[in-house]
Amino acid sequence: MKPARFAAFLVCGALAAQPVLTLPTALGKAASTSVQADLAGLARQEAQGDRDEVKSTFLPDLQLQGGHLSLDHEVDLRTSSYTLGVPGLGSMAIPSMDQPLAPNASWRYQLSASYLLFDFGKRDSALSASKAKETAVDLRGKDEVSRAQAEVAGRYMTLVNLMARRKVVEQRRQALGDHLRDARALYDQGVVARNDLLRTEVAQRSVDDAGRALDNALVSARERLNIAMGLAPEEPATVPETLPPPPELAWDEAQVRSRAPEANAGVRALEAKVQAAEHMVDFRKRDYAPDVVAQVSHAYEENPFMVHPDQNSLYLGVSWKLFDGGARSARVSKSRAEESTARRELLEARRQAENAAAAAYRDYRQALAELATAKANVVAAGENLRIVTDQYQQAYAKSTDVLDAETVLAESRFGLSDCLCRAYALQAGLLAIMGEDLESFYAAASVEH
Repeated sequence: MKPARFAAFLVCGALAAQPVLTLPTALGKAASTSVQADLAGLARQEAQGDRDEVKSTFLPDLQLQGGHLSLDHEVDLRTSSYTLGVPGLGSMAIPSMDQPLAPNASWRYQLSASYLLFDFGKRDSALSASKAKETAVDLRGKDEVSRAQAEVAGRYMTLVNLMARRKVVEQRRQALGDHLRDARALYDQGVVARNDLLRTEVAQRSVDDAGRALDNALVSARERLNIAMGLAPEEPATVPETLPPPPELAWDEAQVRSRAPEANAGVRALEAKVQAAEHMVDFRKRDYAPDVVAQVSHAYEENPFMVHPDQNSLYLGVSWKLFDGGARSARVSKSRAEESTARRELLEARRQAENAAAAAYRDYRQALAELATAKANVVAAGENLRIVTDQYQQAYAKSTDVLDAETVLAESRFGLSDCLCRAYALQAGLLAIMGEDLESFYAAASVEH
């Protein structure tokens, strides 16, 4: 075997051995490797860092300061001159003197522990706000990932649709080949004219062009799917040529309307955001209260002139800002405005989720009805082609009738694939709005199938 053929054989074998990418697997990759999943994880880490920073205020603050101090001269204490008088003996003048207090070079350190004993609930409010914010960030990330999964489902179904269309093109090529043989046989018998052969050959060339265009579209669709899943564009991916009908949903339109505002991850994220804003308002209000603090320290200074170079101290006191020019009041007003904004966003998000879910449900039901019609159209178009082909073989129909019937069948098959993939994409979008786990939903449905 030649090296080039052997290499082509190996490539074909590798592609054939590649496992088929199922819809649940694609959704799982979107949940783990997509850019939305990575960004959601980073945002979650950032929110956890904010929470841990607030929790650290419940622990004492330990601080160590130490080093070598160099002065240009020693620290001296100069006394004032004075006159000392003794009755009967006269007086004596005492001149001023310089008494050293510290050397010009010394080592020193201080170890202190400070702790906020009581702050009238400031830390509790801040911690509650940070936890609510962390919940909001986590739910917002889940909503972004769910939207990314819905997008992946749409791109996956686009790729499946192109695969199905490629199969229909192959069926068209085979059908036109069969018709061309019939036309040649009838032409040899003098039953039909040569234009029957020419029209069929033109139709074949058009099908070949359509096949090449679909091959290019398949490559582009596969690359877009890989990017949506967070993979390299050239990553190989094989999807099935068709899928069973979409799994049944257990809700009607009224249930969808009531469930969506409660289960949608984006709405729940805004609910957590409102809670965080409420706790932040409470935290800002408590800024007016004092802080009760305590500090224990141990210090040492290298000083031969001091009797006790080591010093231990305990401080217990109150820190209370009595006036700040209105800064605290401004922060309270700002927090209240942020809370009102979050509540308005939540109200709008509830309405949007309800409306979007109801509209998606109606579109999905319409897609199912169109899918049933497309199935019936394929059956009717197939029977019509069979009848027209039999009539053409008996010289009762024209070649254009056969070509038209074959085109109708191909368009019916195209329509069936379009309706099936559109129903899946609409269903995935609806599930994302409903806050459902898309991967688990389709995985369970594939097991049932």
